[in-house]
Amino acid sequence: MNNKALSLLLVALLAAQVSYAATYPLNITPGRSWPLSVVADSSRGLVYFDATSGEYPPSGFSFGIVNATNHDVVKILPLEEYPGAMVLDQASGDVYVAGSTSVAVFDESNQSLVYYSIPGHPILSLAFDSSVSPNLYVTSGNSILSMNPHTGTIMGNVTFSNNLDGIQIDPSNGMLFVGQYPGSEISVLNASDLAKIGTIGLPGCCALQFALDVKGQLLYAATGTNYVYVINAASGSFEKSIEVTQSGQNSTNVILADDVTGRIFVSSSPGGSVMEIDGSDGHVSQFLQVSSQVAGLAVDTKTQELYVANYHQLTVLDVRKPRTILLVALVVVAVVAVGAIVVYLLVRRKDEQQRREIQSGAQGSDSTSRR
Repeated sequence: MNNKALSLLLVALLAAQVSYAATYPLNITPGRSWPLSVVADSSRGLVYFDATSGEYPPSGFSFGIVNATNHDVVKILPLEEYPGAMVLDQASGDVYVAGSTSVAVFDESNQSLVYYSIPGHPILSLAFDSSVSPNLYVTSGNSILSMNPHTGTIMGNVTFSNNLDGIQIDPSNGMLFVGQYPGSEISVLNASDLAKIGTIGLPGCCALQFALDVKGQLLYAATGTNYVYVINAASGSFEKSIEVTQSGQNSTNVILADDVTGRIFVSSSPGGSVMEIDGSDGHVSQFLQVSSQVAGLAVDTKTQELYVANYHQLTVLDVRKPRTILLVALVVVAVVAVGAIVVYLLVRRKDEQQRREIQSGAQGSDSTSRR
């Protein structure tokens, strides 16, 4: 095989590898709806979202399932109430959706929805804990409810003087962190019995939504300002503020932790900005842009794709680290090179064999003619 043929083979094999890559940003449009929250089940290759009908006033609500491999919307089910926050039970694959007066539970095993009624005010946030026994925590008005996720039975209830916002469970120590609005502190509760343990003072208002970096045991809070607060979850102490936008008019609203890489993603409003925070030192390492206001974030830890719920679509972004992309590229090049060398050696061996056969035939003809 000559050099030209070998080069063509390399190019063809590389093109075959690249042809399977997605083009980012990738937009998933589940009809004319407005996705509000999104969660990713990386182990099962599924992404879930809830949405309104995309018009005002909304004429319906929906729960959708996306295949994380090909990004197709595989199923959409109607929801009975205006949806909000969602959480995933990683073990069972069940998904919990906050509604106005109930929690909708998507049973992954039979692909259906059931509803648990919640007394009181509209539900603001959810947290799920499976570290000891499964528990679903619900903030409703100024109350936190502890619920059996399999039966919907309310097992505990504690009230506060202010309305509640963000809620986060730390399964490593059984602590529950709760933000209040208005308020410049985080309440810490024992998750097992909802007993109040203490508070963590903040430099300003407010802890609206949480993300826990399980690697570093740091709790990040979106604040409604252009800052993100960082709390040491192990010691229960405030560590620092991170300015994620230069404009004091931008407010952080949705926040997410990547359990594999330790990165934190936070969106700000107005606009479609998503900032990536390096969990190792807290600096903003990347700005990502989507077409409109961000309502929800989820990361597929297997593919390192970031799903952004925004107006009338889910936007999928490639957030693999550059070194990961480089490693993949090097592996592809190595595989292609080895394949090309094998092909070259096989062709060369065949050529050598044919040459020997020709030479053997020529020598046989010589012997005959001499006789």
